[in-house]
Amino acid sequence: DICKDASVAKLLVLRDYLERAEFDKFWNEMYGGGDDDDESVVDGIAGFDSGLRKLILGEVTSTYQTIQAKLVGKMVSLDEEAVLRLAKEHGWGVDDAGMVSLPLKAENEAKATVINENVKFEHLTKLLCAASDV
Repeated sequence: DICKDASVAKLLVLRDYLERAEFDKFWNEMYGGGDDDDESVVDGIAGFDSGLRKLILGEVTSTYQTIQAKLVGKMVSLDEEAVLRLAKEHGWGVDDAGMVSLPLKAENEAKATVINENVKFEHLTKLLCAASDV
């Protein structure tokens, strides 16, 4: 059974971390597991790390308006200095406290929503009568 193969099982675990946006666990499992064979799962895939970082950063910019540089570093497995360079490349603002300001997008912008419901008077009276009986 192919699912019992160690490499496939490893890929399934890694996929689960990515689907749950547990990016720091992904990188830990990928390269920090202590087993030298773990790296062979993606060996030979040119640009794997940079492509994955690009995907993760897309999720981050769609989700956050501001985020700590240290947290971005954990999510993309980069040190703080590399995150600051990355922020500069993307035109993100970084304040003295290490907070990264991301540009507003349709996905990360807070919007007020108004919900209107049409309730007929007959239904309202039934509801009020039922509430007074309780």
